[in-house]
Amino acid sequence: MLLIGVVVVVLAVITGWAVATRGGGDSDIAQRIRDEASNLPTDLANGMKLGRDDAPIRLTVFADFQCPFCLKFTGEQEPDIIKEFVTTGKVQLEYQHLPILGAESVRAAVASMCAADQNKFWEYHHKLFLVQAEAGQASGERLNVGRFSDENLKRFAAELGLDTAQFNQCLDASEHLDEVTEQQRLANSFGIRGTPGFLVNGQPLGAGTPADMDAWRALFASVESQLATQTAQAGQTATPAATGTATTSASPAATPTP
Repeated sequence: MLLIGVVVVVLAVITGWAVATRGGGDSDIAQRIRDEASNLPTDLANGMKLGRDDAPIRLTVFADFQCPFCLKFTGEQEPDIIKEFVTTGKVQLEYQHLPILGAESVRAAVASMCAADQNKFWEYHHKLFLVQAEAGQASGERLNVGRFSDENLKRFAAELGLDTAQFNQCLDASEHLDEVTEQQRLANSFGIRGTPGFLVNGQPLGAGTPADMDAWRALFASVESQLATQTAQAGQTATPAATGTATTSASPAATPTP
């Protein structure tokens, strides 16, 4: 996977980590999540990744299942990213945990990784955010009120047809807690302390969080252009000039700020 030297694209932003809405309410978000869950390209799922391993762009999302802005991203932008970029082989979407909103955030993160053990992460991910949308989390945040109690987390797994004995044992033992903690440390190492946070090919977006799909399209187009330039420069470096002297490739410039 090629890494971009710098990807800091300043786009329309509400706050450093907030994702803008399209004006839809909780019911609209819930319906979009239901629709996306029924159209999920499960053949492209591999644990917490969705998409081809050879996709030129990897989008890593650090999120918290109780976060209202993560809910909005999941219900308003993620479906279009999957449809336009993941299913076409351009982007691989990877989910990472940054549970900063309390005990239920941590338990939900652990539970989702127990679902990932059965390659059901994305179904479980949609279920957790659907529960939040149906409870009105996007318009009225309430934290640690029992939505993600262990009892409910186990019930969700049963409703999705997971092996409940395996899932329940995994959750009771908090088998993936160390991994969740490590993902939070990784996010912090990139300066990401709010949710959702994003990496593109391993580089943080910084203060420029895309506010809508047009902004995501512009970002991905910029990354594709830079990767094409890097590939062309690498080819020039590998091809000897007529004089027998190898052509020196200049270092790729950072993506210009619009």
